[in-house]
Amino acid sequence: MVNFDGSMSERNDTVNFKQLEYFAAVAEAGSISGASRVLHVAQPPISRQLALLEDELEATLFLRTNKGVELTEAGRCLYQQSRQMLQSLRTMADSVRDVGAGMRGQLKVGIIYSDVQIATNLLKKYHEEFPQVELYVRMGSPGDLLDDLNQGELHALFLRGQSERSYGLRERVLGEDPLELVMRAGTDPAPGQEAVPIQALRDVPMCLLRSDDLWGYGRDLLEECRRAGFSPHVACHCYDTPMEMQMVQAGFGVGFLPRSVVAAHPGSPVYTKPVLEYAAKSYPILVWENDPYQAGCVKRFLELAERYQKKQRHRA
Repeated sequence: MVNFDGSMSERNDTVNFKQLEYFAAVAEAGSISGASRVLHVAQPPISRQLALLEDELEATLFLRTNKGVELTEAGRCLYQQSRQMLQSLRTMADSVRDVGAGMRGQLKVGIIYSDVQIATNLLKKYHEEFPQVELYVRMGSPGDLLDDLNQGELHALFLRGQSERSYGLRERVLGEDPLELVMRAGTDPAPGQEAVPIQALRDVPMCLLRSDDLWGYGRDLLEECRRAGFSPHVACHCYDTPMEMQMVQAGFGVGFLPRSVVAAHPGSPVYTKPVLEYAAKSYPILVWENDPYQAGCVKRFLELAERYQKKQRHRA
């Protein structure tokens, strides 16, 4: 038997939880035989632990009768207090089991701006399945989010896949996202057409991510224009995706971003069209540490992401 201090003994220096569990069961059943059936424990161990409990407390807890047992005044006092404590212990145990099973806990994720739509869709599904898990969500730049992941401040990141850099982390591709021209009615290079011929971009003002941007969207489009025989007019180099969206919406020029970025802004005057001769794609990915001791709620999230990935492949 384990004491509160962690030692093992038959004769306890302190009252232990098992004794209280047996005591409460006998009190509620009105007999040792009844408690034996409820607990699925033989009668002799129950009787022995009750005797040890009475000896430790130096009090008679039960009066033996022909019908079973009755609580003494001391027994009623112990029963009232032990019942509350045992209920608290059961609640605590259930909470710990829920955490271990991923039903409770804290999930901390980082999101880049261009992944907002896919991230919120996945997090919504996760919240529906595990409403007791607290969500901590941070939006930031890829570099800052990766630093936080490496320092253990985040569990997973929504980023974009690209070939120039290896994270040294686990990754899961969540789908594919077409790269398209972003515009509004006043800057549309091909009004009335579903796609924009690349030659229509000649002399069109563009708002693109800066040349050292991690994803290379702007660089790839500029290179495609040069292959088509002209150097495009970049009116604005934007530091990040939100700024590019703002500049396009303000009418400074045409942008080039994943289609889902615009889809995440319903009601905006900004819309997208593909480049007729250039079918470029970007790949939203989930990134996380390769840690076999991840919390249960994190494991459940990664499993949901895997199911989401398989569903996206099936649709494709």
